[in-house]
Amino acid sequence: MLQELNQLGIALEQDDKLTPTGFSECICHWQIDLSLETFMVLETPGKSDKSKPKFGKKILVPDLRRNGDETLLIDDGGEYVFGAGDRGEKRHDLYLQLLGRCLQETNHEAVKAVYDFVTNTTVEKITAELVIAYPPAANIDWCRDRFVFMFNGGQITKIPAIKKWWSNYYASKQDTIDGVCLLTGEKTPTMGRKMPMMVKGVPGSMTSGAAISSFDKVAYQSYGWDGNINAPIGFTSAVRFHKALDFLLNSHTNHYKLGGQVFVYWGEEEGEGINPEIWENPSFESIFASPHSPKKFNLEDIKSSKFYLAVLKGNRGRISVSSWSEITTQKIKDSLQQFIQCQQVNNLSPVPIWMLCNTAFLNHSKENTDRIATALIKAAFLGEKLPDEYAYRIIDRICSEKSFHPFPSQSRKHFYFPRLQGLLLYLATNNMKYPTDHPGLNTAYTLGRIAFLMHQSQVNAQSMTEDNTNVMRSLKALSSTPTQVFARLCHGCTHYHLEAEKSKYIKLLLAEEFENFDISVLPEVLDLKSQALFFQGWWQKRAEFFKPKDKSEQ
Repeated sequence: MLQELNQLGIALEQDDKLTPTGFSECICHWQIDLSLETFMVLETPGKSDKSKPKFGKKILVPDLRRNGDETLLIDDGGEYVFGAGDRGEKRHDLYLQLLGRCLQETNHEAVKAVYDFVTNTTVEKITAELVIAYPPAANIDWCRDRFVFMFNGGQITKIPAIKKWWSNYYASKQDTIDGVCLLTGEKTPTMGRKMPMMVKGVPGSMTSGAAISSFDKVAYQSYGWDGNINAPIGFTSAVRFHKALDFLLNSHTNHYKLGGQVFVYWGEEEGEGINPEIWENPSFESIFASPHSPKKFNLEDIKSSKFYLAVLKGNRGRISVSSWSEITTQKIKDSLQQFIQCQQVNNLSPVPIWMLCNTAFLNHSKENTDRIATALIKAAFLGEKLPDEYAYRIIDRICSEKSFHPFPSQSRKHFYFPRLQGLLLYLATNNMKYPTDHPGLNTAYTLGRIAFLMHQSQVNAQSMTEDNTNVMRSLKALSSTPTQVFARLCHGCTHYHLEAEKSKYIKLLLAEEFENFDISVLPEVLDLKSQALFFQGWWQKRAEFFKPKDKSEQ
């Protein structure tokens, strides 16, 4: 994966899509314009007009993987810039030393303006200015807030000479040793005990980021190997693939977060991604999108090129690559088309992947949904089989809730069938078709149709709620070990419920189903595929039963 990210990084560098070495987008809170002598609070607008703006804004500023007291150039926290807080005195001295060194070597007027400003002010004066600019600052401990300095209308650290100086300083601070880069095969300075950057934005990791590669344990110190010597990576390549991954995690066409993990994906030709609309509407016509917009690309020219999908999870200090796949864009197109078609039974619209995932869990916010989420995304885009666990969970939820859709209070005209669609996907990705050529599977499907009619006959005869019929109370056994309960349920239906119901409609429908049902081949135990077909039969018969009839048919 690192090698492909490195190749992506080379392409992004050519298009000026990567951030400069030593710079990252970080949350900054205050902006000081030295030319105008003004203070301004930085805020991120809310997602809607009614929501309040969020304190702080992402800005491209100098960044460094800190270890203890490490200062940044110009744009840093209040502890370093003004000496605020308990650790301010020591950190402010480090800040002035670095700032003075930059001033001496660049002799830039903007750097001198920063140096003069921070050496001729106090924490009290800054506090007063911040309260004027943003009154809530009176109750904010701003010592760790990050400040950005402006001069003559522009951000100082983006001035080419200053930006270059910081990039060189950043490179000099890295722990490197001479070696051969594992990714490029070149003799070059390679990383020592730690990588130059941390990856931010992966669920489960710390806000400061997590390492994509780490050899900091004793277990990696054997046979004379220590630290990243276990997998030597050149400094330039390490910076490049970190920034390429950062690009993907910030591009709305190249990543998707679901549960406790994030999916990142890109094509080898243009770095193309997936249209974000597909995650809410799988049948969205335009599958691929280019992050180089408005630059266009021709899908026909790249349909045989590779497309990459990685699944990332984070913990306190590291990133886990839980899955890595390579596929062609044409295969994705075909897989997604199959994924859509499997769900369109009875003209139903395909539902979002997150919704299909949630149908398998009673409480998806508290359960581990990552395995199912990954399986669904691989089924949709890679055409892989769905695991048995997915079907088992859906069936278990149906039997536990005794309900065939998540909103039992809905009227019959607005049924919502993501569970049916999930089971259809499970059957289709296992190359299952309508079960007419297999007696055992056909029996399970027909049994589901009969079960619904027996259930509906009691609802009509006794005006019962749909979750309290004899069939519903025995649903788990009927769908898995049918011979234990079928005879009893069938006897109750034919001798009591059908007799009590005035209409003969259900009796006629049952007679039709029993013409295709041989009880002598009914197995004692239904396997998982047969259970899925049982519920498919139930749903299909229910849809037919409540479908408006023409007067001629009635």
